[in-house]
Amino acid sequence: MPVPGIASGRLHSIVVGLSLLMAACSGSTSPETGAASASAPAPGTTAPTPSPTPEPTPLPLPDHDLQGAQTWFSPNMGSVDFPELFSHPDRWATAREAVDVFQFYANSVSGDPYDIGGDNVLETFVEVDAFAQLYEWDIPVAIEAGVIKFFACTHGSWAEYANRAIDNIEANGGRVSFIAMDEPLLGGQLVEGETTCGYTMEEAAAEVAAFVVAVHDKHPDVRIGTIETSPPQTVHEIDAWMAALEAAGATPAFLHLDVEVADGIANPAFLAELAWLRDATEARGIPFGLILTADWQVAASDATYVESVRQWALAIGDGMGRPTHVVFQSWMGPAASGFHEIPINLPDDDPASFSHTRLIIDGLELLDGAGGS
Repeated sequence: MPVPGIASGRLHSIVVGLSLLMAACSGSTSPETGAASASAPAPGTTAPTPSPTPEPTPLPLPDHDLQGAQTWFSPNMGSVDFPELFSHPDRWATAREAVDVFQFYANSVSGDPYDIGGDNVLETFVEVDAFAQLYEWDIPVAIEAGVIKFFACTHGSWAEYANRAIDNIEANGGRVSFIAMDEPLLGGQLVEGETTCGYTMEEAAAEVAAFVVAVHDKHPDVRIGTIETSPPQTVHEIDAWMAALEAAGATPAFLHLDVEVADGIANPAFLAELAWLRDATEARGIPFGLILTADWQVAASDATYVESVRQWALAIGDGMGRPTHVVFQSWMGPAASGFHEIPINLPDDDPASFSHTRLIIDGLELLDGAGGS
């Protein structure tokens, strides 16, 4: 069933980012708005066309129990100190001990310009040896990637794009363990203006299954899970989506849920629904996770972002307990700079710092009931 366009902070930012990426691949963006100009691909059925990447020789995968409890860290794409996570690793040594998976946005490692990410592009990460250091630290890498969007409904170019992002990392000393698909159920149903894929759940599942095959043809060891969102989907619709993916032969490696944080903080009944979905998902053998991000309506600064996530972590800990996967992830923006940069990442050792790495330490304590109020 098509879903009208929604003002979700996550959806808005990811769609903007992908639109900019498409425009960048076509070589033209509008200086006034950053939107695709007339020479950019019109909304339709094609995603960015990747350029050739040298074939890397993959390193062995990190030796981890990738099915157990995990803490994921996904810095904001345009955070100004993103490269310093690798040039000054001592500044997050404590938080890094808690991180099991490090996630990049595919846009950031594609090799293309990425307007809302600032200088946080492939070349920068190669310069600071990001991928090789993550491998040395024994931290598996994930990529968040599109599969179905209202302007690009079929899997083929998305799979090529994801494969290119993986190749770029593995050609520069890293190894990719996971892909997190960016809300394919919503992508197949969303209506923006008169543009929509208009997929049934079964049709969307078939596209996901084809995407999985296309990635595994080249990278058979990568585990592919999904990010979904509620609302607009109900927990029962997401459970039905898990069944549809199973039926299509594309059982996800995990389910990470992006929710309206304000609903989760203010509504204990909603947390009970999330606990039901967790139990139903894990009964299928699929690890369940929640994304710890801020209420996009109030996260206008590092301080307000951190406080919102702290409230969300406390509500989760009190209402349903720590989920199997905990995902500290930001896409908030744009800031005055035009980049999606909230919050800063460093340092992790200053209790007065409103940083993402300090938030990992505090947020895990709150989830476990040890952080106070």
